[in-house]
Amino acid sequence: MKKIGIVGVGNILFKDEGIGVFIVKYLQENYRFEPEIDLIDAGTLGFGLMSYLHEYDHIILIDTISMNDKPGSVFRLTPEQLSGIASYHQTAHEVEVLQMIELTPLTGKMADTVVIGIIPENICASEIGLTQTLEGTPFKTAIAQIFKELDRIGIKYEKINDIPLKEVVKKHFGSYNGELSEKRIQEF
Repeated sequence: MKKIGIVGVGNILFKDEGIGVFIVKYLQENYRFEPEIDLIDAGTLGFGLMSYLHEYDHIILIDTISMNDKPGSVFRLTPEQLSGIASYHQTAHEVEVLQMIELTPLTGKMADTVVIGIIPENICASEIGLTQTLEGTPFKTAIAQIFKELDRIGIKYEKINDIPLKEVVKKHFGSYNGELSEKRIQEF
């Protein structure tokens, strides 16, 4: 059986930078996959990302990307295409992702990897949540592209819940664009 993973990368504390992680959590809460696949919150894993790229057969990596295009644009990139884009690495974690994609083949094996890159609008504000620009069409476009990739490698998917992104993020990270989760620590 092939080992397949959807890997969300990014720092959730800096607005749009967290979209990769948010998408993985959204898929985890709302979809079932057959055969099962791994939904991986890689955050700012850095060199730890190499183990996924080495051990899996297929990886769909979701991340922000710095390209000369408008915020919210979504790209499907192969590792070869990504290596040719010098401006990809404008944040610290982008450097690490690109390095891992370039270094992993030296280990003798690398997953069939596709990067779904979304151009962020704001990665400077310290807040958990997406800008309005990325919440709508770009988010849906990235999800649709993930399903196309799953179709390509023969994975079936079924929607089992309809939990909005905002609620998913609040459940996993406690807030979304300043709106706190209703969970409070009980007093003793």
